Amino acid sequence: MVYIFAAHKGEVEHLIKKLSLGKRKTSFPFLQYEGEEILLTITGQGQINASVSVAATLQEEKAKKGDLLLSLGSAAAILGRNRAAEDLLGRWFWIQKLEQQSTGRYFYPDLLYKLDFPEAGLLTGDKILELDSMGRRDTVSEGHSDSKEDIVSEGYSDSKEDIVSKEFRVFEKLLLYDMESAAVFQAANFYLAPEDFFFLRCVTDFGVNPGEETDSFSSSSLSWKEKLQNFLQKEEEKVLRLIEFLQEKSKERRKEEEEETVFQQQLQSLSESLHCSFVMEKQLERLLRYAFLQGFSPEEVREYLEKNFGRRIAGDDAGQDADNGAKEETLKGLGKDIDKQGGLTLIDKRAGKKALSSLKEWILSERTLQTKCDGSGNTLQGGSPAKSYLYQEHFQHIYVEEAILQSPDVERVLRKFPKAKVIPIKHYKDVFNRKKQGRLAQSRSRKLILAKKEGQRLYDGAVVCQDFSESHFCYTSLLMNCPFHCAYCYLQGMYPSSNLVMFLNMEDYFSDCRKWIAEKGSLYLCISYDTDLLAMEGVYPYVEEFARFLNEENALRIEVRTKAGGEGLWRKMQRLPLSSDARKRMIFAFTLSPEEIIEEAEEGTARLSSRIFAIQKALEEGYLVRLCFDPMIYHPRWKTLYSDLLQEVFEKIPMEQIHDCSLGSFRISESYLKAMGKALPRSPHTQFPYENSGGYYHYPKELMEEMEGFLYSRLQEKLPKEKIFRWDSQGVDGINKK
Repeated sequence: MVYIFAAHKGEVEHLIKKLSLGKRKTSFPFLQYEGEEILLTITGQGQINASVSVAATLQEEKAKKGDLLLSLGSAAAILGRNRAAEDLLGRWFWIQKLEQQSTGRYFYPDLLYKLDFPEAGLLTGDKILELDSMGRRDTVSEGHSDSKEDIVSEGYSDSKEDIVSKEFRVFEKLLLYDMESAAVFQAANFYLAPEDFFFLRCVTDFGVNPGEETDSFSSSSLSWKEKLQNFLQKEEEKVLRLIEFLQEKSKERRKEEEEETVFQQQLQSLSESLHCSFVMEKQLERLLRYAFLQGFSPEEVREYLEKNFGRRIAGDDAGQDADNGAKEETLKGLGKDIDKQGGLTLIDKRAGKKALSSLKEWILSERTLQTKCDGSGNTLQGGSPAKSYLYQEHFQHIYVEEAILQSPDVERVLRKFPKAKVIPIKHYKDVFNRKKQGRLAQSRSRKLILAKKEGQRLYDGAVVCQDFSESHFCYTSLLMNCPFHCAYCYLQGMYPSSNLVMFLNMEDYFSDCRKWIAEKGSLYLCISYDTDLLAMEGVYPYVEEFARFLNEENALRIEVRTKAGGEGLWRKMQRLPLSSDARKRMIFAFTLSPEEIIEEAEEGTARLSSRIFAIQKALEEGYLVRLCFDPMIYHPRWKTLYSDLLQEVFEKIPMEQIHDCSLGSFRISESYLKAMGKALPRSPHTQFPYENSGGYYHYPKELMEEMEGFLYSRLQEKLPKEKIFRWDSQGVDGINKK
């Protein structure tokens, strides 16, 4: 459903007619109009009216994440010291940032699509804006001219797309004013996600003179009403196009809901037939989701169970008994009772467990991967419908903490993205930790957040990661999230957002390292522990900065783990300002996966050949190199895929020069996998039928031991045991073994 909210009927009266919305006859205290996938509510003026009407509507309609919200209305442009811009009148703006004047709080809708509107900030106040009441508050940051030419960044071509970009960037610093938006956001965020919020405002004035009539749409002046209507209808077609897009998006989501309802019905039917307990039903649900993603049909699953564990009754009427001539066919039947729907029935839960175990074994061994997914686990679809908008490119919006806005490091990053829109924020958590975010949608258009890391910056290694027998093994987080997007990555269950946070206060990190070394005597630090720093080296040279620091600290060893590769990475390694001694204290750990796994599940990463090339060059440059076959990812043809991988590695990499290797199959904490399943419900990597041991999910024990044992034995052909670090199945208790 698309929920549209406007303060006054006059602001949307023309849209009601264009969309053929009918007035809803109800005792609801707010005026409402409805149409196909649309419910439009008139909230009344002010934040109290807005918050009450939005909350009441969404509660009454049982709104949920996935529904869409469009807030429409008029706004005043705050001009500050800038001269009046008459060409603003009648322009609609997409709101990128909302500020509540009374509390100083900020709110940020997600800006995922390339809409037809320029962007602006919006201030929500408690009273009608009076001319010059904002004092010397500017809509353009200090140091900028008032002219359009100076506001627009230099370096744009004259292509049609860039001409539009120039026009839109004229208004980039514009601040609008209304009396409802912040309240609408706060009330709606209890029900809906910020990715599904669209705030549009049309500039109709620049404030009113003191003593003027304050309610424009109740004004007795017909000419003023007509003028407002003319402004609001000036770009009506753009607004209608957006509404049409939201209607289509709502239909798509309704279809997904219907598919989920059908799935739940299928699940309940099988669960009852197998006499599933609560835990068994959860296992069955995960197994069925995985099976359907792999191309199995519900009919195939039921047919397998009926064939091996149930009874089928021949004849057109499955409910007829033997006296009516129905003939029973029993194949390894475990039950006596017969389902009157002509399907499967078992005696008890024990028989159901046996059937469930057999079903899992069949599904895991029967098929090759049927579903192609991108790195977010999202099933790849065909082209976008004609009514759709494209997603914005990654990092087209950069949020910067105000405390570091003027720092040289921030300027260094912003120069890499000259066309990006820069949005100042108080704290990175105001954007990164918003409620009800959708990782899947955000992964299509990721934002960059530049921040300063406060508090703890060095952490002990996690229990699911190997420490390579290092006594002081720590990691640090310079990035939150990763520029790559692997479908099985635990970060998708760890963080609430797909956006990327970069911490730029490097000297604080170095200071923490010095303190640790002074107290402990040495430090083994993984600086690319839960991200890929090398992939971001072109944006900010983290590894280069740590290389300089490594020259100064002889008791420090650094590991840089990566899935990058190719000549670009090699050139970066060549340029690192490291002495020959320091190069022996910087370990490059390359994660190696079969090419098919890379293609299916490691979006954005380097191909296998590119990683191998970088490994060859790293060895030539005198660096220590670790090969990481971790995590091993299950595939129905995993043995063939990993055999081919090892053959290529052994042929192209001088294994005698390798520092060591690590191997381990995929494992993840229970809480992370649960969050991943919700964020990426259509990914086979989140829905795989894992087993749980001590709060950690892993592949079934027999499969896990077979996969790891195979790889371990093959590596022993080229490396001594003491150079092979294998994740132990008891690792949940903190044990690593060689």
